[in-house]
Amino acid sequence: MNRSKRFITRSAIVSGLFYAGMILLAAVMWKYTGYINSQPYAISPPTDPAALSKAQDAYASVNNLLTTLGTGLLAALGLFLTRGDKHPYTGPRIWLAVISAVCVCVSLYWGYISSQNVEWAIETSIGSLEFDMFQVPRQLQFHTMLLGVFFFADFVRRDLTQAE
Repeated sequence: MNRSKRFITRSAIVSGLFYAGMILLAAVMWKYTGYINSQPYAISPPTDPAALSKAQDAYASVNNLLTTLGTGLLAALGLFLTRGDKHPYTGPRIWLAVISAVCVCVSLYWGYISSQNVEWAIETSIGSLEFDMFQVPRQLQFHTMLLGVFFFADFVRRDLTQAE
């Protein structure tokens, strides 16, 4: 077996292990989240009249955090793509960067929809944020951000191993 075939095989093994590890991590986190969300809890009427306002502030803070992380990830992606290395980005590596950017942009979109829904809830004096109208965009924002981070991590991993 010549050296180039062995290198390609090793690269494929490393990529396979990376994807298997990420899939395993996602499955464990999904099961653990399902376990936590299935636990019973008691809801008592809030004694604090500002409880809904505090919940809305916390919801908006999480949205702001995910938006900041998304824009930071886009900036890091731009840094990697424009740093002017000797090796051009071709093939699957550029597609990983494109998919990561698309996932982050979709996450930013769902963050915008989520913030609009919270503003609507405040304007119409809805007493809870537990409706699907509020929860689904927030979850989509998080999951698409997570996908963007996953593809960015694979892009950086391939970029760093290519540079060595």
